[in-house]
Amino acid sequence: MEDLPVVAPAHQDARRIPVWNLDDPANKLGIDPILERRDVPELRELKNLRLKGWQEEELNEHFSAQRKYSDTRSSSYNQSTYWVKTMRNVLQELDRVGRFVPYISRDSQFEFLDVGCAPGGFSTYVLSKNVRSAGIGISLPVNAHGHLLAIDAKLRERYQYIEQDVLGYDLSPDSAERTPDGLNSLGKPFPEEYRCRFPLVMLDGHALRTYPSNAVTPEEIKLAHANYRDALLIGQLIIAFMSTRAGKNDTIVVKLSHAECFPTAHLIYLLDTASSSLLLHKPRWTHSNRGTFYAIAKGVGGGTRRATMERYLEGLQALWHDLRFGGAEKQGKYLVTTDLDFIVTADTILDEYLDRLIELSLSVWSTQADGLRHFFQRKGIQ
Repeated sequence: MEDLPVVAPAHQDARRIPVWNLDDPANKLGIDPILERRDVPELRELKNLRLKGWQEEELNEHFSAQRKYSDTRSSSYNQSTYWVKTMRNVLQELDRVGRFVPYISRDSQFEFLDVGCAPGGFSTYVLSKNVRSAGIGISLPVNAHGHLLAIDAKLRERYQYIEQDVLGYDLSPDSAERTPDGLNSLGKPFPEEYRCRFPLVMLDGHALRTYPSNAVTPEEIKLAHANYRDALLIGQLIIAFMSTRAGKNDTIVVKLSHAECFPTAHLIYLLDTASSSLLLHKPRWTHSNRGTFYAIAKGVGGGTRRATMERYLEGLQALWHDLRFGGAEKQGKYLVTTDLDFIVTADTILDEYLDRLIELSLSVWSTQADGLRHFFQRKGIQ
């Protein structure tokens, strides 16, 4: 099964170790360290179910076929419309528990930003529910293996679609001070008119295995994908922090994976300490047996939390630059376990934040355990 994540050793050469390794002593987070400190029945059950899945050889074929379908799922318009309906239902479920899309806007217009928007399910839900809403969607171009956009033509009258690779933006710390002539190597500036603008920012971009790369060998391919995956995650968070309006009820929705592991536990801490409220929810509508879930953070950077958000933003921008242009050969790197220490260390999470992390994550773990249990039943696995 592809469900278990792995974490990169901080002491290893990033050119040689392109995947995360849960056995590395530098990685202190994960299921076992939590269970050693707290009795969490939901997490223990999830651990046992995951182990059962790993022992079933036939599931490799299932997940291999699913990955192949996922990589090409929006290559046709019919596939795109199917996923629009599916992801629309996912956001409806998230909105039902998080209440972040109003029916009637207090402002003249409810604006939102959807990063990784195609094929358009999330945007379709917002545009349909709030008839005074208007959105901007950013997504990987189709010619770079991005998904087709399949938002209804009538809804698109209130929608601006931008085909843009997130990694094509310059999200480094001093990008605002750079002149256009100096942007060739780092990318284009993030649009100034998007800053501090949106009451709702949604981040649902995920790393595609079909993403273009110059890598040739299997080792290079793994490294390139790890670098792309991590830079995409950090880049989306930077965009959210720059573009959120930071009002009391303004919301950031972001897809994450494996709340108990690096780097997600650190990012949960980041969102929790920079927002007025945080909710984690795993939709039952699709992929309930996977490790993905959504964080719904309200009031990020509002009031007294402005300084906290700005400090995190500076750290994320510096990290993004390192991910894109750092490493031994200045060709980029991937996340290692100490990269997010500017947010919080793993020791602090385990010693001071663990109860809060468990409180936030319980429903996510429980939903995934239910999903795995039902999945195994359908497959005849005892």
